[in-house]
Amino acid sequence: MTATLFTDVRVFDGTGRDPFPAEVLVEGNRITALAPNIPAGQRRSGRVIDGGGGTLLPGFVDAHAHLGFGSTVEHRSRRRDEPEEEKALLVAHAGRVLLDHGITSAYSGGNRLPRTEIAARKAFAEGWMPGPRLKAASWEGSAGMVEPGVYDFPGIDGRASDPESVARFVEGMAELGVDIVKLSLSGESAVVAGTSRIVQFTEEEVAAAARAAQRRGVWLTAHAHAAESVKMAVRHGIRALYHCTFADEEALDLLEAARDRVFVAPTPGIIHANLYEADSEPEPGMEVEATAKAVRQVVPELVRRGIRVVPGGDYGFAWNPVGRNLRDLELFVEWFGFTPAEALRAATQYGGQIMDMEDELGLVQEGFLADLVLVDGDPLTDIRILQDRDRLVAIMKDGVLHKARA
Repeated sequence: MTATLFTDVRVFDGTGRDPFPAEVLVEGNRITALAPNIPAGQRRSGRVIDGGGGTLLPGFVDAHAHLGFGSTVEHRSRRRDEPEEEKALLVAHAGRVLLDHGITSAYSGGNRLPRTEIAARKAFAEGWMPGPRLKAASWEGSAGMVEPGVYDFPGIDGRASDPESVARFVEGMAELGVDIVKLSLSGESAVVAGTSRIVQFTEEEVAAAARAAQRRGVWLTAHAHAAESVKMAVRHGIRALYHCTFADEEALDLLEAARDRVFVAPTPGIIHANLYEADSEPEPGMEVEATAKAVRQVVPELVRRGIRVVPGGDYGFAWNPVGRNLRDLELFVEWFGFTPAEALRAATQYGGQIMDMEDELGLVQEGFLADLVLVDGDPLTDIRILQDRDRLVAIMKDGVLHKARA
């Protein structure tokens, strides 16, 4: 059995408590010992990694990952309509870039060609292609269930409710083998101006989706900016909600009542990129500044009410590429008032929970899976160092070293 021993590290275990000095022994794909000094009799022949006083953390989880959007810090593409063969390569490439930057697990936020993520999930799990643990998702079902990649967000006025077609969509995506089916319950003003506050599905349609998802054992995720779309998602048991930008008091009350079963990813990364890094000024109706203002007000209230807020910022666009993902943690601190420890907990312990692996993922504990990141420095003092790839001196997924400084 392959063994790796981390010595001279300060462990941030994912719970949010202060880091502590320890040695950590990994055997196979599990953490088997964690102690100030592991006795000689427990040590196995294998690799020893001297942490040099650095910080050892659980591998990070991106809760709103888009491996198929096409752009990373190494490759930029303004297209999102690549053929399936090229898309598969882009998904694989994005998976490797995520792992290079300490993201050892990813909860997909949707893919125009879901078969490519399903194939990548298998390759990453089998270990012959580098990439994170992956929960694969459908394309983003939108009003009228038009084909993937076409988003006009017309709303529900002027069309008949069609719960049967929504149920068929969920069934069809489940048949492909996805873990997650995503519904765009609201529009998106950054794509089609003025649509973020427009509801896109009827109550009957979301109810039909929820029944189909339960039958087929898949999770539902909601793209939900509008207050009513948030309420609809919670009422029908949708597990993960993206954005929640314009949640009102009633929506917040519903989320609080469901806090033991829901997760919210407010996606500050793409908001920051739209504000400061897009190539052109936002068009009227894109609501970029209004979105930024609203989300800064909503997220602290979510946290105050005990709702699990998780990072994942729509990375993958050319102006917000994969590889910048851990900027979300900086924004959690600067925009939302998290402490660095709270931001790290959201990306680790809460990440294990959204992956539905809370008993074995997201913490540095004996018996847990060995997904680990060794950082040169202390991210609790300066969380921005996590965005410096060179400061991530060792990255381990499933007990296998993806990266280790010589």
